[in-house]
Parts: sequence; structure tokens; C-alpha cells
Amino acid sequence: MSAQNALNGAIASHQAGRLEEAARQYQAVLDRFPEHAVANHNLGVVLAQAGRLSKAVGFFERASRVAPQSAACWHSLANCRYAMGLWEEALTTIEQAEAAGHVDDSLAALRKAMVGEAGGRKVFCVGRNKTGTTSIEAALRSFGLTMGLQARGEMLKGDWARRDFSRILGLCRTADAFQDVPFSNPYTYQAVDAGFPRSKFILTIRDTAEQWFESLLRFHTKIVGKGRLPTADDLRSFEYRYKGYLWDAFVMNYGEDERLLYNRDAYIASYLDHNRSVADYFRHRPDDLLVLNVGEPDSMRRLCEFLGVPYRGQEMPHLNRTA
Repeated sequence: MSAQNALNGAIASHQAGRLEEAARQYQAVLDRFPEHAVANHNLGVVLAQAGRLSKAVGFFERASRVAPQSAACWHSLANCRYAMGLWEEALTTIEQAEAAGHVDDSLAALRKAMVGEAGGRKVFCVGRNKTGTTSIEAALRSFGLTMGLQARGEMLKGDWARRDFSRILGLCRTADAFQDVPFSNPYTYQAVDAGFPRSKFILTIRDTAEQWFESLLRFHTKIVGKGRLPTADDLRSFEYRYKGYLWDAFVMNYGEDERLLYNRDAYIASYLDHNRSVADYFRHRPDDLLVLNVGEPDSMRRLCEFLGVPYRGQEMPHLNRTA
């Protein structure tokens, strides 16, 4: 079979939504012609559609190198790096595309999305992960607020560990509201409070610290997919934002002692200390902090009142449950 016929078959499978079959067919073309620009690009698209951005980006890189005249290759590479939270690389890609003659509104809009706008009041959910932060995100979206890209926040975990908040504050210019890492970590709320005065803060909590801890264990067991609580080696080899991200996150939070991995006392102490610290920081500013348990029946009403949103009987979304 000729390369074009094989490519046509892959494209037909792709257009029909048979992504696994299309991926195999594109890969078969690349096995024979590794520098085939269309096969590289389209395989990247298939992988991106399947949520495998870290695998897709390499194919987009090769396609852009082989076919710099293709605007589609540059667009895909820039958007993939953006979605991965690799914004510096995405901006470099846009510059390279423009140098190759691809100057258009789409790339300009993507650059603007990463640069954002200065000032403005924000909403920050600063509760620890597995306290209903995904439900809060859905509620905030229903109010018409734009949410910060979580992948970008998670890729700035190292900045948080160094207590370098410059790029985190930059992220805050790109949307109305934010949740999860690094906003769920200690110290971030002080930095964004100073950077964005008069913002609103939501501290999400669970019924008990033990309930939060058990939910965290179930969640990690589920996402790592070993059918048991992950080990340190499991976290080092698991690919989340990148291979080993979950282990790096553990080290940044608890240190390198593997004996502390999923240690009940250490985790619960960290959870309780974070909640106390947030509450103490805002103790003289009751209008700026809402402590909220999304499982309570009046949680949506309280959230609406806190943010000045009309309450019409809507219910709090309950998403990403593992409890």
C-alpha cells in the first residue's frame, strides 16, 4: 500500500471517530516515513483528543520542524503547550510561527490568553484538594466566571515550593477565579491577596480531617490505577503532568522521607494546619473569607450570598466524588 493510501485510511478512521484505529494507522505510516508531516500532525491530534497531551506534543514538534510552512502544525503545537501549562514554550512557539510568516488572530488570541490583564478582583478557592474544589469550580463557572487553567497552576508547583509567586500572580491575570494547586497550598493565599486586593477567598473543608484523608487515599488509588494504595515508586513512574509529578508534589509538601507517604498523622496535621492558618489570616476580615462545606444543604445559598450572586434555589454541583 502506498503512503498516501495508508494515510487516507487513517484519515477516514479519524474522521469516523475510531481514534485507536486511526492512531495505529498513522503510526504505521510513520514507521515507514518518520518525517511525514501530516501523519505526525494528525497522530498528535488523535493523542490530544484522547487527553494524552504529553505524548501528542512530540508529534506536533516534529510536524512543525518538517513543515514550517503549515500554519496548522504551529497552531496545534502552540495550543498543546498552552493546554499542558507550558506557557513559556507556547509563547516561543507563537514567535517561531510568526517568524515563519504565520501571523493571524488565532495566535494573537492565544498569546493574549496567556498574558491576561492587570488588576481586577478575583475569587480564590484555597481549600485543600479533595474538599469539593471541583464542585466550587463548576459553581463559579455557572455564575459566569472564567476559571484559570489548572494545568498551568499545577506546573507552577515548583515556583510555589521556592516561594516565587511571580508567575503564579501572572496566571491570576488570565481569569476571574482559581482553585487547586498552587492555590490550595500554604502561603499562596497571602501572595495573591497582596497582588489582588479586595478579592474573595473560599476555604473548602470536609466534615472531618479523617474524611478528607480517606477521600485522598481513594482518589490516588483510583488515578494511579494499581488497585491498591500507590507506593513511592508508583508515584515516581506515574505520568500525570509529567512522569513523576505526583512524587515531586509529595516531596514539595512533606519532604523526601518515604515513610511519610500517606502517613495519616502527617497528612491530617498538614490539612488542619492549613485550615487554621487561612482562618487566622482572615480573622479580622470576615467579608473576605467564606469557610464552606459543599456537602451541607445550604452551601450554594451561602456561596451566592458571599459573592453577591442571586440565589434562586440552585443546588451545589457535586463532581469528582471518590467518597
